[in-house]
Amino acid sequence: MDWLQFLQIICVPAFGWLFYKLGETRKELSDFKVEVAKGNVLYAQKYALKEDIQRMENKIDDLRDLIIEEMKKTSKRRA
Repeated sequence: MDWLQFLQIICVPAFGWLFYKLGETRKELSDFKVEVAKGNVLYAQKYALKEDIQRMENKIDDLRDLIIEEMKKTSKRRA
């Protein structure tokens, strides 16, 4: 068996299989990236972000201040 037959019989199919597996791995990686991106979107929808919590805290503080002001006004009217 000379070198040319060795290349035709063993190396060419081996390189073909290697490139096939490389393409398959690349496809799996891109599918994984899509799954991770979907997971990040779902994560953002399930949990409140720090900015959202801060905004809610500010609204609650404003509402508390408004209630205190109204209570002061009504207590002055009664007195």
